[in-house]
Amino acid sequence: MDKRDIFKKTNINNKTSNTLSLLIIFSMIIWGGSWVSAKAISSTLPPEMLTFWRFFINLISFIPVLFFFKEPIKIKKSALSYIFLGSASFGLYLYLFFIGLRHGFAGAGGVLVTTMVPLITFALSIPIFKLRISTKDCAGLILGVAGGSILLKVWTLDRTKIFMGGNIYFLICAILWSLLTISSQKGGSLVSPLIFSFFVYTFCSIIYLFLALPQGILTIFKQGLSFWLNMLYLSVVSSSFATTVYFIASSRLNSYKASSFVFLVPSSAVILSWIFLGEKPKISTIIGGLVAIIAVYVLNMK
Repeated sequence: MDKRDIFKKTNINNKTSNTLSLLIIFSMIIWGGSWVSAKAISSTLPPEMLTFWRFFINLISFIPVLFFFKEPIKIKKSALSYIFLGSASFGLYLYLFFIGLRHGFAGAGGVLVTTMVPLITFALSIPIFKLRISTKDCAGLILGVAGGSILLKVWTLDRTKIFMGGNIYFLICAILWSLLTISSQKGGSLVSPLIFSFFVYTFCSIIYLFLALPQGILTIFKQGLSFWLNMLYLSVVSSSFATTVYFIASSRLNSYKASSFVFLVPSSAVILSWIFLGEKPKISTIIGGLVAIIAVYVLNMK
């Protein structure tokens, strides 16, 4: 291959990587807002119903995306195991997500999930992808956990209670999301990330349909405008757009790099809570957010 061709190919790859990085940063801001929206509706209906309707609306809104990108709805048998793992992980994650918000602390949960995901994903990726641990990676992860700890103000918490109550659900959520991240990368090498997303949403909708039916599935239509705005934000904006971008980034960059951007979610959640809920950020929140942003930069630095 000519040197100029190699340069052009490298330049295109760098541009693609930069574009994905910008899109995933925007997606993390959207995810930050999802904690605000989910908290607002978490106590309105049973978690089975909230989970079903979020997946179902997500699936319906995702179909035009497939037509826009002209993706044929077909799948290789070799990708099914990763799609099943992704569906099980995502479905249980969202169910526990709503339960955790109902019984636990939203702020603590947001920090626990978003700071633990990159760490758990990295730990799981070492044996699965045979990663080599560099000093830079260790430094980035340490900074990320430090940023989350500052946001959570761990020095003020009772260490025997930090994972009790609703927070234990958030810890399990972090493990499930790490499994989803890895399965999306493995599955993305066998099938289009968009098709991967479509089948995950489809399987999750079918599973939770049967769980939601005994709860009176149509009672959701008695909810008001505020509920539906939050549900549409969670289903269409947060899932159809932001989560799909995350799946694409996981398959194109790698699961470890993609998950590192999750460190940005606590900061965006705090800022959006300030704007929409009037919760003024504390000094520890600002410092913790800045440390988490630096962690993302270090982890993705060439």
